[in-house]
Amino acid sequence: MKTFLSVCLISSSSAIPAFADHGYDEAYRGYVGAAYRHLATVYNCRALIGRSRYNNARVAAENSLRLSGMPTDIALRSVEKMLEKIRRDEKTKSHLSFAQCATKVAMTQAELQARERKLQSERQFKNWIADKDLPSEAP
Repeated sequence: MKTFLSVCLISSSSAIPAFADHGYDEAYRGYVGAAYRHLATVYNCRALIGRSRYNNARVAAENSLRLSGMPTDIALRSVEKMLEKIRRDEKTKSHLSFAQCATKVAMTQAELQARERKLQSERQFKNWIADKDLPSEAP
């Protein structure tokens, strides 16, 4: 029984780093997606809610890409590509009222903040696993 438990612990400890990486990657993709949705919403509502909210959303999108280690110039170009897609899609969407814009912007901003907290939590977990020097999963 003791041997069985030892084997279980060893085999599960090798999967923990892979699980930590998967959780971080998933949290990062969710964060970038939330940044894109927030940028699209704010861009579409910029005339009603103001240019500063748009600038803040743009910086958040740039920062979300830079968190992956992407160089700043590439992150800036990537956000420009995002905006090109948003501009193309804007032509097919109906315009929102001020109340609808305010509600949707608040929702996408709350999602972005929640995704950012999840990403920070996953990063802390990943760092905690790395500090434990557990064996990594064999390729």
